Amino acid sequence: MKRRIPIITESDRLLPYYLVDVGSSWNQEHIVRPDGYLYQWIQCIEGEGELLTEGKTYRIKEGMAMLLLKGTPHEYYAISPSWIVDWIVFDGQQVEPFLRQTAGTQSSGALYVLRPDILLSKIQHLLDIQQSEGNLKGIQCSSVIYSLLTDIVQYTSIHPNHSAIHLNNKLKPLFDYIDQNFSRPLTLEVMAEITGVTPQHLCTVFKKTTNVRVFQYINSVRIKKSKELLLQNPQMQIKEIAYLTGFEDANYFCTVFKNLEQISPNQFRKLQLKIRK
Repeated sequence: MKRRIPIITESDRLLPYYLVDVGSSWNQEHIVRPDGYLYQWIQCIEGEGELLTEGKTYRIKEGMAMLLLKGTPHEYYAISPSWIVDWIVFDGQQVEPFLRQTAGTQSSGALYVLRPDILLSKIQHLLDIQQSEGNLKGIQCSSVIYSLLTDIVQYTSIHPNHSAIHLNNKLKPLFDYIDQNFSRPLTLEVMAEITGVTPQHLCTVFKKTTNVRVFQYINSVRIKKSKELLLQNPQMQIKEIAYLTGFEDANYFCTVFKNLEQISPNQFRKLQLKIRK
């Protein structure tokens, strides 16, 4: 078992993220905190445990982790003979906005981890920094904690195989299909068949993965292609460019273009060609 408790200076507390405690290969004891604690990431290595928080009970086993928010009452304990975990305790001015706004995390709970090795390597890196000599440990740890938080966004989910990376990989055939067929009519039914899910589930997964609706994404691809045609073919009419990029109606094409680019296709062409002279 390894554990390092850094000396936290006033300058450390001004960092966006700072380390409070870190441990690895820890045989987790029974913890009860009725008033909560700081932010914690506790990742299961071996065995099983239970987490009680916010009126819910979660079973935590290998391939899973707990993310506990600051000030949230909780209790956790082993339910197997031993429960081995790696963990960090952290805080900082940017932790809450990152978790709530960027990660969309509103409550403490259990998460499935798609790539446990990536997150565990960050915990080991924090231990290595604390064991090293130097005056920049606080800044170095801040950087690693931010990296670990971005990994949590990419490689974890509340359901198995629903992490951002997994969903993005699942949608890759669809991204390729849209890129190759943007000029043709694209239906939700065909796109769902390519992805191997129902149309309704495709809409849900696509929005979760890209943060935009599927047809918004298609329009963005079409407008990107139209910008290329506008500049490559200065004499080509707008209605022809609209048709070549999958828009049946030139007026609708102009409306979508202006919504995305804040100027009309003609204005865009004139401005860019003037800049290039």
